[in-house]
Parts: sequence; structure tokens; C-alpha cells
Amino acid sequence: MERLVDRTIGATLFTKDANDPLPPRARTVVVGGGIIGASTAYHLAEAGDNDVILLESNVLGSGTTWHAAGLVSAGRSSATLTKLAKYGIEMYSTLEDRSGIDVSFQQSGSLMLARTPGRMDEIQYLCDIARQQGVKAEVLDAAGVGQLWPIARTEGILGGLYLPEDGHVNPGYAAVAFAKLADGLGVGIRENVSVSRILQSDDKVTGVLTDRGTIDCDRVILACGLWTRDLAATVGVHVPLYAAEHVHVRAGKVEGAVPGLPVLRDLDHSYYIRHELGGLLVGAFEPDGLPRPVKEISAGGFAEFPADWDHFAPIRSHAEAAVPALVEAGYDRFLNAPESFTPDSNFILGEAAEVGNLFVAAGFNSQGIIFGPGAGKELARWVIEGTAGFDASSVDVQRFSRHQSNRTYLHERTREGLGRLYAMHWPQLQPVTARNVRRSPLHSRLAEMGAGFGELNGWERANWYGTPGTEPSYEYSFGRQNWFEQVGEEHKATREGVVLFDLSGFAKFEVAGPAALEVCQQACTANVDLPVNKSTYGLFLNENGGIELDGTVTRLAADRFMVITPAASQDKTLWHLTRLAKGKAAAVFDATAGLATIGVMGPRSRELLSRISPEDWSDDAQKYTEGRTVEVADGFAYCLRVSFVGELGYELYPSADTAINVFDALWEAGQDLGIRMAGYYALDSLRSEKGFRHLGHDIGPADNPYSASLGFTLALEKPGGFVGREAVLGMQAAGQEIRAVYVALEDPEPVLVHDETVFRDGVAVGRMTSGSYGYTLGRAVGLASVKADIDFSGEFTVECKGKLYPATVSRRPFYDPNGERLRG
Repeated sequence: MERLVDRTIGATLFTKDANDPLPPRARTVVVGGGIIGASTAYHLAEAGDNDVILLESNVLGSGTTWHAAGLVSAGRSSATLTKLAKYGIEMYSTLEDRSGIDVSFQQSGSLMLARTPGRMDEIQYLCDIARQQGVKAEVLDAAGVGQLWPIARTEGILGGLYLPEDGHVNPGYAAVAFAKLADGLGVGIRENVSVSRILQSDDKVTGVLTDRGTIDCDRVILACGLWTRDLAATVGVHVPLYAAEHVHVRAGKVEGAVPGLPVLRDLDHSYYIRHELGGLLVGAFEPDGLPRPVKEISAGGFAEFPADWDHFAPIRSHAEAAVPALVEAGYDRFLNAPESFTPDSNFILGEAAEVGNLFVAAGFNSQGIIFGPGAGKELARWVIEGTAGFDASSVDVQRFSRHQSNRTYLHERTREGLGRLYAMHWPQLQPVTARNVRRSPLHSRLAEMGAGFGELNGWERANWYGTPGTEPSYEYSFGRQNWFEQVGEEHKATREGVVLFDLSGFAKFEVAGPAALEVCQQACTANVDLPVNKSTYGLFLNENGGIELDGTVTRLAADRFMVITPAASQDKTLWHLTRLAKGKAAAVFDATAGLATIGVMGPRSRELLSRISPEDWSDDAQKYTEGRTVEVADGFAYCLRVSFVGELGYELYPSADTAINVFDALWEAGQDLGIRMAGYYALDSLRSEKGFRHLGHDIGPADNPYSASLGFTLALEKPGGFVGREAVLGMQAAGQEIRAVYVALEDPEPVLVHDETVFRDGVAVGRMTSGSYGYTLGRAVGLASVKADIDFSGEFTVECKGKLYPATVSRRPFYDPNGERLRG
């Protein structure tokens, strides 16, 4: 029998040992006994790593898990998340038999409604990804929706996505079931133990301090939901999550509300409905969320807030309009309880940057039941092997900048974060809250020139440019968006003339000292023992050979190097270099905020620079991948001749205080050259034509240099080697299962998003990892990961929103394969 919102759960359902004395030591301490902590503990033990103690401050499941609605769905917005969610369904389907705990798993299916053409595009896109990953999925018309949900009105509904293997589970008992399985494999389970701080020495975890004493350990896993941020902060680790009120109500008996009724998600109206005990449960993900600081939340377990019918009224109105039987049934329960949300609405997983062997699994944005089994399995693997075994880029705890754990920032962003789960998931969707926190030195100039700003890690970046003096707005679509033509002009100007990019968000570091060369050699796969003022492109691997970062390393002096990586990897790069420098005669300095970065790109870039600088700008004076300090405008800047666009280009690094002076001089001097501003959307289209990789999409920890077709970056014989070298040597001998290729659609109309399935002669052989519109080519273009033994002689197609489009698949990039390469 279903037992939602059950406060009788706990370890007493399977053991009498949950209040035994604490052991003085365990190899791994898991803090938090909800679905995430219990799943992680179980998967550790299942893998043979069972010297684990799980600590819960109250009773199992009493934090966030107990009040979840228990929804389970495999339909997610990316291949990676779909795989994790799919595993959850597989696990729940056997959990009761394996544990002996009644988890009430009901595989009723789910139905996601679409009321707008944009939502229809989204559900078709989701359907494509689901099928790609082996999940049964079908797009229905309004009549099909009515057949599956006969008690709902179908007026205004265009269609729906039906996922027959979805359903719901009792969340609290599912957590208990995982804990029981873990207990049976030797994991210690302790309730009513409060952890007050993490203990560390020499930047590594050494134990935890509890209200019942200290436990020494080698590893700590924080799976304590909304309390994770503050506990992590006791050792200087930033985990950006924040609590908000999350509501679901239960209606009385409703005729037609049967256990097999699919979960209904009316995303356009921000609610879901599921069966419960012959009635219906209605839950909300309203767009105007109510954030709550931790100090307002009881730490005593089973925390709730007062019922707020006024705030719920708009959701209630929509739900009752769609299912009129709710009006007569009335409501007998209003559940309002805390859940934690992150700045980008993806959960947080992995090893913290600041302290070794401190792992985090939290901030699941009300999707902990969906991802609990999969996240627990992958985190256990991460803990044991030391690196992620899946494409963790979108959920990695190290993806955020430090400021994003600021509570003022989080409070504001969480107003939006709650509703983003059900809001339209447009390509290039930009947040609207907590903006203008990090601005480049050139921000005011870009705004005057009509920049359409977007946000990445808090950075305000110009994605595209509208009319100067205006503030462009985004008109989202799964097809061509309102900036399409403007970006095409920026793209053309880069190929034919000269443009300026504000790239100040690039993460910039200096490594200096007698051991600086040793540190950079260890960090980078390329040989960085270069002449002074020479740059090279390389990868930064983990011990298992997976790609954690990519970027350029420039030698500034015998004992000084500049390392530049993508903006989203600033904190990750800092701590990666810092750990390698520890104990060596080298220091790492984050220069990101101190230096602007102005990209001067295009065939006429050399001509433009010669107008504001007395330096010699000939090819002989500064060859490709060379750097130098130049006199420019009224100051000086370091200049690298590198390019991410496939054309002649330079990157200027003036100090932040002189950046506007340099920018203004460039802009004025370039007027008769037809100079234009260009944004990140143009940068993406240019690099896609050129086949350059995008960290987090085309490459990540699940990829290695060979599978990513980046073997040219490996200096396997350089003195001292590099992190991951031994693993890479093994890969070289074993061969690869997948490889990167270049894909261009033949039809000029469609656009690519990501994760579209690639077919050869009607058989799926891979998926797109990234894509954009290639304005020079006149068609969509991108990169794909396909089977390594693929026969290129077949007929290829790519599935975009349910339709197959003929495509060309190539071993080489489509644009100017002999031109200048990616940033080194």
C-alpha cells in the first residue's frame, strides 16, 4: 500500500543497531540518510568497498526524501541524464524483491503535455533522446492524450509525450530499502548522529566531528541535502545550493483515479498529477518560487512550512480546469516542505576542488528520486576509481564559480530555479534572476553597442549584438531564433574582415617559480618546455586518462607560464594547478579578474592592430602560437597569435584598468575596415565549422585523447610525463570503441542542438556532441561521437525533432582544414 508523507520510516524497519556506538574509524563516511546517501552507500558496498558508515542526523529519509512525490521518469534533456534516470527505473523495478521492503513501485507510465508549438518541439526532442538511449517513448496527438487520461479535458492540448516505463515509488521506503541492502553488505547505519564539521589536514579529509564523537576516515560523502552547503563550508568548500518551499496537495477520491493512471505533467501550467490511494496528488513547480534560508528550517527532521493556499492558487486553478473532478473531490492534505536547488538547475556530484576526498551528492532540484539510484552508482564508482566514469561535466561540483555559493545570490536565483524544472527548456535559455554579478571591464561598452548578454558561471557575456543603443531580447525557439541573421553577419565579418570579441571571461592563471615548468608539464599533455613567448594547446587529464580540461599554456619566462582555459572551468583549473604545485617551488595565481581579453579576429586583424600599435605586425615578427608584450593604444598588453575561429587572429591581454582604452582605440581605428562586434554565438558557429572541440560537450571526463581524436596533443615521451600518461598508453594499445567525426546536414534549414542521433544506412551509430549553424557552409554543422569502426561509405542521416535529415560525415573538418588551428 502507498504510504506517502510517512513519518514512521527509519532504520528500525530492518535493524536494531542504528543507535549503537560509533566506530572510531571507517574508510568512508556518508553524511545523510536520504535516497542519495543510502543509494551511494549501497553501491559502494556492492562494488566491494563496504568499510562505510552512514550517518543520519534524525532517521532515514526524514530530510527531503520523505515528502517527495516519488515520481520516476527516464525522459531527460540529455543523453547523460537519461542514462542515469533509466538506471533508476531499472533499480526500482527490482528493489522490493531484493530488499524485502514494500516500495510501492507502480510502473504506470507518464504523460507530458504540450500546449504550445514550442513545447511540442521540446517533447519531440526529448522523445528522440529517450529512444536513442533505449527508453520507450511515443509522441501522441490530443486524442491519444485523451485515451490515456480520460478524466482530463484535452481542450488547448496539442499533444503529449508518453513514456510507458515511467511511474512512481514510495520515496521514504525506497531510501530505507537501499539502506537495508547496504546494511546487509556490511555498511554501518547510524541514526540520530549530527555531524557538525568536516576534519581535514594537508588539504585532505581526515574525519568528521559529530555530537557523539569523532570518526576518523579517508573519505567523506556529503549527501545531506539542503544542509550540505553549510557543512561543506566548515572546510572552505563551496557548494551552491539553496532551499525553497515545494508543495503538493492531495485531493479526495476521484472516479477514474486508478493505480495505472499515468503521471500527468502539464509543464506549461507548472504542475503534475499522480494517483494516490484512489485520489489524485497535485504538485507544483511554480515560476515564482519561495526561497528559504537554512536558519528558517527545522533541523529536527520531517520539516514543514505552513500551508499557503494563496501562493498555490494559480496552480490549483490550472489543475482544476484540466481535471474538473478535483473541484468536487476537495483536498485533505497540503504538504509544504523544503527542497534544495542549484543555480543552473542541475544537481551537484563529485569531488570538491578545495579538499581532497571530500565528495558531494546534493542539490537535486526535486529530482532526487529520479536520479538517486544512478547518481549513487556513479558517485560510488567515482569514489573508488578516483575519477568520473561518465560524462559528469553538467553535474560536476567543480563547474561553478566561487561566488555562486553566496547566499544573497542563491536566494535570488532560487526564485527562478524552482520553476525552471517545468519551464521551457529552450536552446540557449538564459536565466533572468541574479544577473550582472560578474562583468568584464568592457561591459558598459558592449551594452552601448547593443550586446545581447547571456550568463555563464555568473559572467555577463555578449552572445550576440542587436542595434546599438538598444537592449536586445531573446525570442526562443528550437529552430532559428531571433538572433540568427545578426549572428550570420558577425560570422561573415570574421571570415572576411575584422571583428572584436570580448573574451575576458577566459580563465587565466600564472604559474611561477623554479618548479613552474615541472607543474605545467605534469598538468598538460603537450610538451610545454617551449621557447619563451611560445604557446601550445593541450589537454589536462585525470589519472584514468579522461579529459578534465583543455587550454593553452604559454611560456612567459624560464620560470613563468600563463595557462588559459574556458570560462566555465575557472575554479576547476585553479585547484587542479594548485594541487600539482603543492610542495613544489611554484605558485599559482588566478589572473582572470586582473586581465581583460580582447579577441581581434579576421583576415584584416593584422591591419587593424598596426593602426594602434607601432610594433611590427608582419608574419615574421609574430608567427602563429607566439606571444609578446606589445605597445598598444596608450598602454601595453600581452598578445598571443592564436585563434578559435579558423582565421588569422590575435588575443590581447591588457590589464583591466587599461582595457577600455585599448578597446576604444581598436574600434575607432577599424571604422573604415568595416569592423564589427561579434559574440559567443558567432564564436560557436565559427569553431563548429572548423571542428574545434567544446569542453563539456565534445570532450569531458568520459572521453580520452584518442576517442576525441586529439591524439596530436600527447607528448608521450616528454621528461616526467603528465597526469594520466600511463592510462593513455594502455588506451593506445587497447584501441577505441568510439571516435569523433565531423557532421554537416545537407538541408540548409534545420539547426542542431545536441545529442541528436546519427544513423548510417538506418542504423544508429552515434550522437551529436555539439552543433551550430555553419553560415559559411550554409548548413548546420557539428561534431559527433560514433562507433570507431564506422564505414564512411554508407548513407548518413541525423534525427532532428523526429525527422531524418541526410548528412555528410567526415574524418576532417569542413572549413579550411589547412588554416590556423585551435588556440595552439
